[in-house]
Amino acid sequence: MSSAGQPSSKLKPAIVLFLGMVRRGEFENLQNKGLTLGILVDTNSKARLGDVSKFAVVERFDFSRPLPDLIKAVQAIQERFEISCLYNVIEFYVLQTAEVAKALGLPGINPDSARFCLDKNVMRTRFKERIGQHACARFHVIKSEEHLLQCAAELGYPCFLQPNNVSASMWATRNPDPATLTANYRQMVSEVPKYYAKLGKYDQKLDATVAEYMEGANISIDCLMDKNGRVYTTPAVEVLTGKDVGIDDYHHFARILPTRLSNADKKELDELARAGCTALGMTNSAAHVEFIGKRLGEIAARPGGNRPRILEMAYGMDMLYAFYQVLRGETPELKATRDLSAAIVTPFAPRNGKLVSMRHLDRIPNLPGYLYHEIRAQPGAEVGLSKGGFRAGIYIELLSSNADEVRRSVDEIASWTDLYELE
Repeated sequence: MSSAGQPSSKLKPAIVLFLGMVRRGEFENLQNKGLTLGILVDTNSKARLGDVSKFAVVERFDFSRPLPDLIKAVQAIQERFEISCLYNVIEFYVLQTAEVAKALGLPGINPDSARFCLDKNVMRTRFKERIGQHACARFHVIKSEEHLLQCAAELGYPCFLQPNNVSASMWATRNPDPATLTANYRQMVSEVPKYYAKLGKYDQKLDATVAEYMEGANISIDCLMDKNGRVYTTPAVEVLTGKDVGIDDYHHFARILPTRLSNADKKELDELARAGCTALGMTNSAAHVEFIGKRLGEIAARPGGNRPRILEMAYGMDMLYAFYQVLRGETPELKATRDLSAAIVTPFAPRNGKLVSMRHLDRIPNLPGYLYHEIRAQPGAEVGLSKGGFRAGIYIELLSSNADEVRRSVDEIASWTDLYELE
């Protein structure tokens, strides 16, 4: 099959098959390259499905069913189409995609490496063993509430508590004392299993980690690994969390390019990103590497949320197609074609509650560098913080040749503390 995505000499047309879910900004560049796309949609997903009206295949499947059933569902599609590769950009489908690819002889990350990326405890252990004790925070796997308090006392306060198998910093908390830690742990134990059930992950067990609290900037670097494990990196992205804008939460409020890192710091983090991916044995995969200061936070075996979009906005860099190239055994083209400043801003509600209305919507198009926005929560919807299991109710894109202009607009959005009118 050619890189333009034309059918091979076989009679069956070739497609790139997404598993689980795909959202706006996660597939359009592949279409623009002439690739034919398909998707097997998870009937349990609550995410907003992108415009798949031009996909050659749109079928639905309950991803809570056993793996052999999923393999059969993909095989049924394979009978009608040549599957060029399986494509996944969502945390919850990392392991299933890896297992299906292995079963059907398609390129993809090894299931063992996928498991390393999904278990923060195993992940951090490998970082320490293969990179060094300095690579990440000290941590403990939590076995009980009593064990939690013992571990926190050993690590010292404040400490950081989070479940191991969720994304977007859901239920992640900074805990300054035992009382706060206990309350947040009990909330997590109560709510996370319900979240798994809503997604059809009925067999998913809650695992949690308590770690030393790390100070420093939140930076991410997305990577691609070829079949030989060679790591290709993209420019570092600066992240502002809820904490950075005065909210007691770790949701990603804004992603900003370029970062304010020195060239020396960029090089150091770039090398650590490569070392982290290698430590997890990642091949035929994308990776989203997060740092706190100059230590590894975690690595996900997928492109970071909104990272392909912001890299395209600022630098014209097509990570989505480069990921496809890696899966097809080609050298990824991760080249910049422009040099602009960009931000993706996703303000969360400052507390949990029912949405009455959104304020300041008329001001958004007048922001310097404004490019696009969409409202993702309607009146009557339950909204709230990431630590309560919620997502952002609004999405805003900013793009400019002036980096200061973009940052001023981000600061202005952060000043709208009454953006959400709640009951």
